[in-house]
Amino acid sequence: MKALDFPGDLSNFLTRYEYQPTLTHRLDDLSAEQFTQQSINEIVLWKADRYVELDDITLQGLNELKSLTRGQHRRAEIVLEILLLTHGVDLPVASTILRFRNPRTFQIIDRHAYRAVYGTKYSLYTTTPLNRKIAIYFNYLDELVSLCESRGLDFETVDRLLYIFDKEKNGAL
Repeated sequence: MKALDFPGDLSNFLTRYEYQPTLTHRLDDLSAEQFTQQSINEIVLWKADRYVELDDITLQGLNELKSLTRGQHRRAEIVLEILLLTHGVDLPVASTILRFRNPRTFQIIDRHAYRAVYGTKYSLYTTTPLNRKIAIYFNYLDELVSLCESRGLDFETVDRLLYIFDKEKNGAL
């Protein structure tokens, strides 16, 4: 079932989001701060339980994304590309870093959220060409903007409600 086709109030799914609540709350508060290597470590550990080291130029690029607003995600293409070229980072981790950098503009893409939006299996792999990953992510964000506008949802937390929605309505992956 696609989230757009759900007849009820999608916001109710957010009330059941309980993933690492203490760390999630701390990471939510990062959007006003400069990112450091420690910030990246916590985000990547939150998402993928692994360590990723970013250089100062990439951290600076991430920090510059703080001022983007909803719908301006394509302005982050170079930073997204650099993240995707970083060892240990694929699209779910890159989108998680971007989401905690600026939740007004970016949201997490993963297998559950993707299936909730498109009603199909997430079919990206580590071997998927970089330009395809970027295009899919930006199109996904466009879909989220539309979903939020059409259903009156808060863009900053839509990835969380999609995660719960998909698990409850579509089952295991």
